[in-house]
Amino acid sequence: MNERPIIGVSSRKIYFTHNDRPYPRFGVGMNYVQAVEAAGGAPIILPLTQSADVLKQILNTCDGLLLTGGFDIDPSWYGEEPHAKIESINPLRDVTEMILTKDALERDLPIFAICRGMQVLNIAGGGTLFQDIASQHDHDTLAHFQKMTEEYPSHSIDIEKNSWLRHITGEDRVRINSYHHQSVKQVAEGFKITATAPDGVAEAISSERHFFAHGVQWHPELTYSNLDFNLAMFRSHVEAAGLFRAKRQQSVS
Repeated sequence: MNERPIIGVSSRKIYFTHNDRPYPRFGVGMNYVQAVEAAGGAPIILPLTQSADVLKQILNTCDGLLLTGGFDIDPSWYGEEPHAKIESINPLRDVTEMILTKDALERDLPIFAICRGMQVLNIAGGGTLFQDIASQHDHDTLAHFQKMTEEYPSHSIDIEKNSWLRHITGEDRVRINSYHHQSVKQVAEGFKITATAPDGVAEAISSERHFFAHGVQWHPELTYSNLDFNLAMFRSHVEAAGLFRAKRQQSVS
C-alpha cells in the first residue's frame, strides 16, 4: 500500500480553562484535517514555537505545508504600524508561520495557504497587506466577512487564464465563501494575483518561482464536501506533496 503524503497543518492557540484555571492548547479546525484526509493526505498538526530548529526538524518529516486561516498578522512583519481597525494578533503564531513558510519556500516544499495563510505566504515572500479592506481601499468594497452560513458561497471571483486555479476549476468565474477583513496589497516578488473579487480585492495568489506555492483568500475547507473545485485544490496539493516525497526518497536512495 502506498503511503499517504504527510501534510503539516499550521495551528493556533486555543484559550481554554479548566476548574477556572487557564489551560491553553494548540489546535486547528477539524475541517482542515478532514479535507486533507479526504484528498489523500496524512495530516499532522504543527505546534507553535519560536524555535527555528524545532520547526525545521518537524518540516523534515513533512511532504507539504498547509497554512490555515485565523486572526490578523502583526503589520510590523511588513514594515507598517497598526491600523485603528486591526483585530486580534498572536505574536507566537506569527513567528511560527513565518519560520515555517520561509523554510518551506527555500525547500520548495509544496504550500497551500488559506485565508490568513495566503496573507502569511505573501508577507513571507516580501509582500504587504491592506490591514482593513473597507477603510483602506479607495472605493466601495464587498462584504468580505459574510453573515451567511459558513458553507454558503457569498460572492464571485474572476480567475486568471493559464493559472493553477483556472486549471483546478475549469472556469473563469466561481462563487466562494468569505471571512476576512484583510487582503493582499502589494503582491510578493515572484508571485502573481490569480483571482480577484468584483471589487478588485485579491482572492488568490500563485508563485511563479516555486513548484507549488498557492494561496486562496476564502475557506475551501468549509465547502470541500459540497463544492468539487474546493476538494480538488486539496487533492492538487496532496499530489504535489506526493511528488515531493518521491523525489526526496529517490535522492536519499
